[in-house]
Amino acid sequence: MTTTSSPVLEVRDLQMHFAIGGGILDRLRVGRGGFKLDNPVVHAVNGVSFSIAQGEIMALVGESGCGKSTVAKSIARIYKPTGGEVRIDGEDIAQYGFADMLPIRSRMQMIFQDPYASLNPRQRVRDIVAEPLLEQRKEARDRGAVRDEIAALLARVGLNAEHAGRYPHQFSGGQRQRIGIARALSVRPDLIVADEPVSALDVSIQAQILNLMKDLRDEFGLAYLFISHDLSVVHHIADSVGVMYLGFIVEKAPRDVLFARPRHPYTRALLSAAPSIKPKRDKEEITLSGEVPSALALPSGCCFRTRCPFAWDRCAAERPALQDIGDGQAVACHLIDEPERDTA
Repeated sequence: MTTTSSPVLEVRDLQMHFAIGGGILDRLRVGRGGFKLDNPVVHAVNGVSFSIAQGEIMALVGESGCGKSTVAKSIARIYKPTGGEVRIDGEDIAQYGFADMLPIRSRMQMIFQDPYASLNPRQRVRDIVAEPLLEQRKEARDRGAVRDEIAALLARVGLNAEHAGRYPHQFSGGQRQRIGIARALSVRPDLIVADEPVSALDVSIQAQILNLMKDLRDEFGLAYLFISHDLSVVHHIADSVGVMYLGFIVEKAPRDVLFARPRHPYTRALLSAAPSIKPKRDKEEITLSGEVPSALALPSGCCFRTRCPFAWDRCAAERPALQDIGDGQAVACHLIDEPERDTA
């Protein structure tokens, strides 16, 4: 991995909250759920901070509903963040409007989970890949040069020149994702936000797409924010990992450090639940009880305390801060201050 001292992406205290609508059906639905709030708000992302250097692949992991995809969409400005900063090459884009974001799109692209839904079914592949290139690079009007560049991009992601004249429905899922990658590469971005890019693919195809993404990282110096719930995928592709729970990052670390020495009970529970060919006796087992609390009413103190087997009074009274514990690892847990309570 090649990195520089200046981060490509820097996220500071990112917040994304969604107000529930004021219609009668919304009020009835909230009432049946047991919530009595005058202005109910979904606290999807709550003060997330991290940075990604050039050539780095950072993964965000966690259970469904933990906020990782909302972070990705807030960074890509599909959502306008409620608060915080999103800096691309030092430029804060968090509150930019549509017109302000147009030049930023050439520096940041997104790959989506469902490759078919993200491609226009009425466009041929050549037009899908060429559209962002022609929009962002106004000087690229020489159709011959554009056609050659599209052919080169398709070849780079493992497709043939003849595929350029076909429509998305004529491809497999893995081929469609390759088209999505070619489209993202067409504007030569610095950062690619990949939201569960292989979760809809067969395992053998997953490996091919992951290896392609790593090769493109090495070739173009790309930085990736990689969203996934699959720890085996994350272990294969990521350089660093952030673990999210209920809109908070509870642990960050380099990949090898996190998988070898997870410190937060939630991270340890995720790793213990992950499928493995190793005998169970070689793995720590932490069983979580209960359900993930609603983002409409966050627990007091630690967000994880309602399911944590090590929680005590301090966890309910005080929200732990994300603190550096060395080796690039940061953890938001009171067990760091009082390790004798950890009996696992």
